[in-house]
Amino acid sequence: MATPQNDKIPVDENVDDSAAYEMSQRGSQIDDPLEAIKAMRLDQLSVCRLKTEQEMQAMVSKATNTKAASHNAKTDD
Repeated sequence: MATPQNDKIPVDENVDDSAAYEMSQRGSQIDDPLEAIKAMRLDQLSVCRLKTEQEMQAMVSKATNTKAASHNAKTDD
């Protein structure tokens, strides 16, 4: 049912509302134990992926610095 308030809000069907849904679900209690476990494992996975990404960046940075230092040592002779 359209109300004057709903008519003022533009509707874009291409908008990804998964973030809004996730935010709305954060305050609600999860009654299903499997869903609770799934949510916990997804949180753990996101932390693991972030940590892995940071470690990979550190390794690339270290390799780049080592290669540059090695190159500089060869050109100094």
